[in-house]
Amino acid sequence: MVNLGKNKRRGPVYAVVDLETTGTSVKTGSRIIQIGCVLVQDGQIINEFETKINPRTVVPLTIEQLTGITNKDVKGAPLFEDVAPTLKSLLDGTIFVAHNVNFDFPFLNAEFERAGEAPLTIPAIDTVTLSQILMPTAPSFRLRDLTSYLEIDHDHPHSAVSDAVATGHLLMELLKRLDRLPTKTLQSIVDLDLKLPQQTSWLFNRALNERAINPKPLSEEHYVSNGLVLHKVRPAGVATAQTISRYPGTKRQKRYLFGDGLEYRPVQAKMMNAIYNQFSQEEPVRQMVVEAGTGIGKTLGYLLPLAYLTYPDHRIVVSTATNLLQQQVAQQAVATLNTRLPFELTAVVVKGNDHYLNLERFAHSLAVHEDSQLVQQLKARMLVWLLQTTTGDLDELNLNAQQAAFFIDVRHRGVRSLNRQSPFYQDDFLVRRARQVDTANLIITNHAYLVAHAEELGGGDSGAFLVVDEAQHLSRAVLKQSRQTLTFARVMMILHQLQSLVNHTDEQNLVTLFEDLPLGAYNVELLASDLRELERCLLDLQQALYGMVQGNRDDELIEQAIDNRKLAGLLSPTNPIMIGLEQALASINLHFTALHHLFSGRSESWLAADRYIMSQFASHLTSLKDATKMIKEASHLLATQSEATVFWLTIRQGGEQSSLKLSGGLLVANHYLSRMVYPHFLNHLFVGATLFTSGRSAYIFNQLDLDRKYVRTKRFASPFDYGQNARLFIAKDAPIPGAKLGDEYVEYLARMIYQLATKTQCQTMVLFNSLLTIEQVYAKLRNTDLFNQRDILAQGISGNREKLLKQFATGTNSILMGAASFWEGIDLPREQLELLVITRLPFDAPNEIINRAQSALMKAEGKNPFYQVELPKVTTRLRQGLGRLLRTPADRGVAVLLDPRLESKRYGKTIRAALPDDLPVVAERSDLIIVKTKKFLKGFDSSTIN
Repeated sequence: MVNLGKNKRRGPVYAVVDLETTGTSVKTGSRIIQIGCVLVQDGQIINEFETKINPRTVVPLTIEQLTGITNKDVKGAPLFEDVAPTLKSLLDGTIFVAHNVNFDFPFLNAEFERAGEAPLTIPAIDTVTLSQILMPTAPSFRLRDLTSYLEIDHDHPHSAVSDAVATGHLLMELLKRLDRLPTKTLQSIVDLDLKLPQQTSWLFNRALNERAINPKPLSEEHYVSNGLVLHKVRPAGVATAQTISRYPGTKRQKRYLFGDGLEYRPVQAKMMNAIYNQFSQEEPVRQMVVEAGTGIGKTLGYLLPLAYLTYPDHRIVVSTATNLLQQQVAQQAVATLNTRLPFELTAVVVKGNDHYLNLERFAHSLAVHEDSQLVQQLKARMLVWLLQTTTGDLDELNLNAQQAAFFIDVRHRGVRSLNRQSPFYQDDFLVRRARQVDTANLIITNHAYLVAHAEELGGGDSGAFLVVDEAQHLSRAVLKQSRQTLTFARVMMILHQLQSLVNHTDEQNLVTLFEDLPLGAYNVELLASDLRELERCLLDLQQALYGMVQGNRDDELIEQAIDNRKLAGLLSPTNPIMIGLEQALASINLHFTALHHLFSGRSESWLAADRYIMSQFASHLTSLKDATKMIKEASHLLATQSEATVFWLTIRQGGEQSSLKLSGGLLVANHYLSRMVYPHFLNHLFVGATLFTSGRSAYIFNQLDLDRKYVRTKRFASPFDYGQNARLFIAKDAPIPGAKLGDEYVEYLARMIYQLATKTQCQTMVLFNSLLTIEQVYAKLRNTDLFNQRDILAQGISGNREKLLKQFATGTNSILMGAASFWEGIDLPREQLELLVITRLPFDAPNEIINRAQSALMKAEGKNPFYQVELPKVTTRLRQGLGRLLRTPADRGVAVLLDPRLESKRYGKTIRAALPDDLPVVAERSDLIIVKTKKFLKGFDSSTIN
């Protein structure tokens, strides 16, 4: 290996290479069709090389579409054998760099060997892995996403020379970030003994060696706490009455306040004034519901007037539907307001405890070398993240579910779980957050946290104003909190993890930890006995639940509601199974507490690895308690609100044994909000883009647990020109969705999606009601040539929601197929979305257990479930789905509904009345819809397209 770091005057030369190929494997005949290379030294590009290569094979159509390189382009290009000597000479003595080096480096070496050349033996490093470690909060690590994130020019993705230049600039940024790492953090990363692609980890060792020669002081923004380098927190300002000024009520005053940096929107201004006037009265109506259509700017629309109403005497609590919306309010709206207001809003985001990192647990985990290199790499990524974060919110890391699994051991369990004597106590992120909450005048939380912690959020002498953003989801948070699942497979997995820590094995565990302490060894033996007893009780409970299943038990999947009376008897605290289970859990807790006291009393004699073992047992024990707490909560619900609850068993057969889940909870919120949430706040403002289903409907008031007589309502329509810029076509000849249609219905959907996609060639989103239908349609489209023309992204097939949305938002000719959460909360302006296909009206599946139970409960109360719940719900969802289409005043788009019921059924008129007044709704044959959609999107005079 060539060591180039000894040159004192000049740094090493990095050869940044990108290959375009006909496929992924040289062994199966894939060949290079383009090579791009830039040489980087001392922070600048010093040379470039690019050539197309004749692969002597056909360039596949998919590769042509991806790279823009055609068979004609490479026909007269040199063979690889012709450029191999020049390329070898160029790369000799450099450090090879690629974005996914484990593809480019071996592929290039295989081509060298095929051409009769010796393979490269130079060091090779990977910018994907480096980016993951050195830019831990980047939303994506695809090259085009990273260049967008860093604002690097990258005009031609999947062109080798463009990709190489972009990767070269990325490398320069990464080397700067590496150079800025504190020495202590560098040492911690090196100590992890990372096994990164090729020689990537060499960079960290090299940087650390240079620090020994040229030490660097710690920056002003960092400090060291017990071996971890953390980011300092800026002290929060204290609100003072001297900075208050009058609310800008007039158009002129608002324009002056907004200046050039904030757009004046007439409808938004009306919304601001309505809210300010409502709550500034001496005896205001305490509750207000505001529907603010897309494009109004509802977040600033409520924050600005409430800031003037509350500062500095009261706080504002904003509750949103998702964690993503929390971040948008905190990072965008509040930041914008603070550039305009004559005073500063201090804001803090509040989520559930398990969203945050426990510093002490993380510090202990660093001492344990994991077998998984993915875990070791994530630790390195977190060490860099700790230099940036002031919140400890793990969501900042944008982890997928597989990566997030590691954090079960290091996530927080709440302030009460902390030891005040811990060296990390004062630095703990939740302790920090508690201090911020005390001084903040704006708290941003989510519906789930609000429902569970209303008293904590609204409490205090000053009182708080509550804003419920996306208010249509609030009652769902109440129901979701009550609905839980006991998954026996998960409980048994946790139990077996605990048993592995107290059984005699070759592995280091509690047995070896306390073997020289008689009292400790005794408690470990008792723990092992307790865990065996708990396992016996859980198996007895499982068998009792199996006994409640009626009918055929041989089906692959059984989902069956169970009798509340029988379940209440089984889960009763007086049932012998429950008595045994409670006693076993209590005994486990007692004996581990005894071990913990013994361990704490000898704190100086333990190694970091010993502390990690104790931490592991404590973490698994907490998980066990969390997994089994559903039993107590179910018993309480059955005892207090049996008529408003439903529980069901899910049994999935497969392999040698079946899996069992017990699920259930409340069917209705039962005035929880009016009793347990609203009383803790001074005033209540409910906001959303799609709250009302009709002028007379009581649906939203019932959902929000409000008495309509005492609520002020305001509706502000979207300022967008739907008449000019949008169309909704209804396929009047489409088959009516239903189970009896089967393959005929799927065939129709696939055919319409294919024809619309091939005729329009624009960013297209297709909304479904079920993942199963997505799979079926995707399979049909797989048999067409659509995959050669378009990038097809499908929920449940191509990745999770976040990944699909990132790929779709950066696409130019993609099709995204999604269900459920894709109907709302997605912002795709301008050309990011031009065609929206809705496969069917979004009714809930009537045969699902919880829907059947809710319907039965309403009928028992003398209500009509269809007109009082199902129709308002589907109207709201359809409005939300259509809301994805136009996101800015300049947007143009077409929505196609492949469900004739909006035109043919009597209730369709009710739904249409809730859509934007100026949205043209046209019922047409499917073949004509394709023609008219194409014409509209190509910019034909919209007045001629009916």
